[in-house]
Amino acid sequence: MQRLLLAVLLWALPIGAQPRDADRGGESPPLPEGVRAQLDIAYDDASPAQKLDLYLPPEDGAALRPVLVAVHGGGWRGGDKQRGQWSRIPAEYASYGYVAISVNYRLTGEAPWPAQIEDVKAAVRWLRAHAEEYRIDPGRIGAYGNSAGAHLVSLLGLVDKAAGLEGSSPHLEQSSLVQAVCASAAPTDFLNWGSPGVLPRRLGNTLLAGPEGGLEARARQASPITYANSGAPPFLLVHGTADRTVPIQQSDRFAAALREAGAGEVRYMIFDNEGHGVFGRQRLLTYPAMRAFFANALGE
Repeated sequence: MQRLLLAVLLWALPIGAQPRDADRGGESPPLPEGVRAQLDIAYDDASPAQKLDLYLPPEDGAALRPVLVAVHGGGWRGGDKQRGQWSRIPAEYASYGYVAISVNYRLTGEAPWPAQIEDVKAAVRWLRAHAEEYRIDPGRIGAYGNSAGAHLVSLLGLVDKAAGLEGSSPHLEQSSLVQAVCASAAPTDFLNWGSPGVLPRRLGNTLLAGPEGGLEARARQASPITYANSGAPPFLLVHGTADRTVPIQQSDRFAAALREAGAGEVRYMIFDNEGHGVFGRQRLLTYPAMRAFFANALGE
């Protein structure tokens, strides 16, 4: 697929402040005026990690509201829903009129794959089960994640119940699919990491830990590219050409696979000479692009 280095003007929207950006740290900023937060809500009780923070917009009548699901990165072994942008972004979207959540999930020190996707799916089902209480439109749920979180939200857009990755958490009668995905620096193809046929050993020892004979099958099952299909929701992908943590070939191949499968909308922002933290460092472009993307896909 031909690359187009970023020289793009997207919808003209306010950019706002330029906060610190990190998966790993940073104080939670004050909430925007009128936004309310409910922290550490358990969406399951099998693990202390299975909690979410809920951000509610100012009261504005009886209309149903769109949703943003934020999923932190950290290599599936670290990160937290209340650090840095993982509290700031959902609070900001609540000020725009969204109901927003930031999700913690079981990390690899507690449980290997597929615990991580089972948990974020359970959080989405929890949202839908509480749609009436929080005036949520269950047909307008978007998700944003970076790095490991981008991997998980990509799966939220593509993996339905037939894949057998729902787990055993509550509200299994609800769908865990989302209707729009923004994924930055996303790992998407574990069997072809940078180069065809390459699977990093560290993944076999962490996220994909298990019997050696089943590693390839687990890698294929965990790869969003496996599930590319014509019914995929709108995707906005963001990647830097100099990313040494997740090679840009991961997003290159994923974007191509979605388009070849007939997915209706795949936007791809490529930043020349940018690394793994591209989304935060280029926030003067990425933040308004994501805002416009979700507004267009979900209808604010």
